Amino acid sequence: MRCLVFYKGLPVCLQLFALRSQMSKAKWMDDFNHDLLSFPPLIWVVQDFVQQTDDGETSQEWLHRLMTTHTRDNDDYDISLLSIFKHVDCHTLFLPATTKHLLSDLSRAKEEDLTLDYRRERDSLIQKLRVGLVPKEKNERPITGPELAGLLQILVDAANDGSLSQIPSRWAVFSQQLEDTATEDCLAFYEAELNAQLQRYAGEPVNAELLQGLHEAVKEKAEKLLEHLLLGLKDTMVTAAEALSREIFTKYHFLHEMNEKRIKLKLTESQHRVELETEETLGSLPLAMRSSELQVLLSRVVEDAVVKLTSVVGQLIADDMLQTQIKLLQSSVKKLRDSVTLKNSKALEEVMSAAASNAVEKFKQGTYNKEHQPRSQSMITRLISNGRADAVKVYVEESELAEEEASYEAYTALLMHRIEEEEKLVHKQNEELVKRVAKSKVEDLLERFRAKTDSSHLPLPRNDSDLVSRMSEEAEKCEQSYVEMLGDFSIYQTYTDHLKQLKTGMLATCQRRKQENVEAYTHEVEVPLKMAKQVIYISAGKYSTEFSVYQFMRDVCLINLNEGKPEQWPASLKHDIIKHFIQSDDELQKIIQSRQGLWSTVVGFFQWLVSLFRRA
Repeated sequence: MRCLVFYKGLPVCLQLFALRSQMSKAKWMDDFNHDLLSFPPLIWVVQDFVQQTDDGETSQEWLHRLMTTHTRDNDDYDISLLSIFKHVDCHTLFLPATTKHLLSDLSRAKEEDLTLDYRRERDSLIQKLRVGLVPKEKNERPITGPELAGLLQILVDAANDGSLSQIPSRWAVFSQQLEDTATEDCLAFYEAELNAQLQRYAGEPVNAELLQGLHEAVKEKAEKLLEHLLLGLKDTMVTAAEALSREIFTKYHFLHEMNEKRIKLKLTESQHRVELETEETLGSLPLAMRSSELQVLLSRVVEDAVVKLTSVVGQLIADDMLQTQIKLLQSSVKKLRDSVTLKNSKALEEVMSAAASNAVEKFKQGTYNKEHQPRSQSMITRLISNGRADAVKVYVEESELAEEEASYEAYTALLMHRIEEEEKLVHKQNEELVKRVAKSKVEDLLERFRAKTDSSHLPLPRNDSDLVSRMSEEAEKCEQSYVEMLGDFSIYQTYTDHLKQLKTGMLATCQRRKQENVEAYTHEVEVPLKMAKQVIYISAGKYSTEFSVYQFMRDVCLINLNEGKPEQWPASLKHDIIKHFIQSDDELQKIIQSRQGLWSTVVGFFQWLVSLFRRA
């Protein structure tokens, strides 16, 4: 007889082992042949199995080593698989088939469908059974049917008598050892397998869902492994599964927390790195540039930053969390973007300012007066027009980058204002030149007028009308010369002012020449005037007021000038001679001054009125 145990039949045999070990020797000493409780040789068949062992260990040696590690000795009983069976062997069978169709139902398989290794190992097992089959013996002879029935009766009586009361507890100890060992092995398998899966990510954090999936897949493998290790031990399997589940949950919870921390650290580092790279990229942009082009580049940089962040952490976090991180990145990058936009605006303003300055300089160059001579109004207008056109051209060319800016029109208006100021300065400078030339010309003309009207050209005394005619003629010539030379600058006030100065100067010269002419005439009538002065000295006491004495002096002088050569002179000339004589003579002035006073003034006023009535 031989005991053939497949993997699933192991729990039943183990219970029989425990039964034998608990058959107390003390209770079965009388009339009991213990050979009845001996077991035949054991062959443990493991199907669908293949494994490499260390140092060429055979399957039988491996099983013996396993059974040796699961023993417990006691004074009354011995729990040892090797002590229960006379001989223990292990035989493995490879997969009977390799297709899903046949594995799901091996009854469909034909002999030729079975794998070669399976058929060879099956035939070896059959041969081993045939060779090793021995009958159940008693006293070195095969047992009979009645003896087998008696053995069963003994077992029933032992159970009824309570001798097997301790069997469950001993089985529990053994099954607990199996449970603990299986649980530890499966937990170690879980950790090793999950770590092996995570090693593919080189220590980097992984997506929570991916980690959950790996956890569940490895957990499922561990649970299947536990099912295989405790196959047939239903109760033990349940408690072991629960214990394994708790241990796996603890391990996974710790791993999950560490992964979450790594993910947060990765997010922070990645975002900071992307921000630094973005800042470096923005800092390398060549400013100034068109605002539209800058906005395109900035949008591209922001998109690249989002792509970089997404490529690094997109697989680690959920979409909603990724969108939150992208918004945070965009908010941070927006500050950098605003800073670059502000710098570009300032740079464009500098471009426009420099362009305006260059344009104004171009206008100055075009209107610069190298000869420092006054220019005509037409020339000034032409130079200003050309200078303005050149300045605007320079400004437009050099500020082309900024033409889209909102401040472009303001800077253009500022340029026009500066050009207008320069135009005013050009007119002012030209007017200063005109003033200098006009001043010099007036001085020359006045000198010329004085030369043309002095005594060498107009001997005195001479007829007053002739003198006036000659001086008027010369004054017209001077004025005409001034107009011919400076007529192109008539728009300037200095032209008019210096023309007035010229006329005033010539008028003063004319007055002086007239006075000199009167003095010359006075010298001609010196004798009659001296006689008139003597008469005035004699009769002046008769006149008490300034008006009356002055009138008396004029009448006396006029009487003396109405004789001889002066008689033919014009009355106006005579009056001028008399006026000059009275004003230039100090003694006559003392007589007049002696008559001044309030009373003299009042009386003289009435005398003046009376004289007017007489003339009328």
